[in-house]
Amino acid sequence: MTKSWIGASVTVVAAMLMVSEASAHTTSIGYTPGSTPGTVTFWTGSYDHGGVPSNEGIVRLQGVTNGFDQTASFNIAPTNVRPTGLVNGTNNFFWGNTDSTGRYVFPLSTDPNLFGGVVWWQGVTFTGLAAGDYFFGCGTTCGTTAQWSSLNGSGDIIRLTLGQGDVGGGAVPEPATWAMMIGGFGMVGGAMRYRRRKTTVSFA
Repeated sequence: MTKSWIGASVTVVAAMLMVSEASAHTTSIGYTPGSTPGTVTFWTGSYDHGGVPSNEGIVRLQGVTNGFDQTASFNIAPTNVRPTGLVNGTNNFFWGNTDSTGRYVFPLSTDPNLFGGVVWWQGVTFTGLAAGDYFFGCGTTCGTTAQWSSLNGSGDIIRLTLGQGDVGGGAVPEPATWAMMIGGFGMVGGAMRYRRRKTTVSFA
């Protein structure tokens, strides 16, 4: 089982197990935060090989240490318009040409235009996520037609580390932070009341 690691400015990670190498078409993986806390959409990209691809695949997302474990079907139909929010080298990565062992190199920060480059994307959204390390795997269920199968076969695992800004809805304050904020508001309110008591009004 081969593991690939993604390092980026936001230290993002996910993992991918996919199918048969012979006719695989997926050449990129990316992710974007949702509009509500804890939501992330993962995008797999493929090159064009004729016609509109089908929406297919069941994926499993597992937290490395936080106990998260969910499966979901790809629920965003294939589109030939690049999803908003995907930034190459930050939250979107590519497979490249083969190395001396015959495996396709991963991750790359720019599209090497394998077989014409990525022109189709399909997505799957997960909820209830927190910042941390995850494995994103789909094994033999990722693409029955090989449209969404990894270039490196079912033993290819990609591990991603999602930062707080990657899990949707912006950062959620920790309990200690809430306590500090509430305490700060109380101090400001007290200071304002004190100033009002000290204010005097005089008439000419």
